[in-house]
Amino acid sequence: MLQAISNTSPLLYLYRIGLIDRLPEIFGEIWTPEAVKVELMVGDKSGYDVPNLSDFSWIRIINPKAQPSEWLSLDLGPGELSAMSLALENSHCIV
Repeated sequence: MLQAISNTSPLLYLYRIGLIDRLPEIFGEIWTPEAVKVELMVGDKSGYDVPNLSDFSWIRIINPKAQPSEWLSLDLGPGELSAMSLALENSHCIV
């Protein structure tokens, strides 16, 4: 079955519309970096309705080994940068 890498937004919005549980029907596993978990925890502490990634056995926290330094100048959040870096290291995954 396919493996996918996700940043924060797809997980957050699929959770909010009640469709996050459909992901394992399409992908065997979803990989997401620790930065995504942190972004969601910040949202939770601010009072937003966010998923607790520990509640989903098919979501694995996997961090990239490295991140291209030139990406730091981009206007992207830590979750997006880490997810893109993880995708570069795992070309067999869908992003």
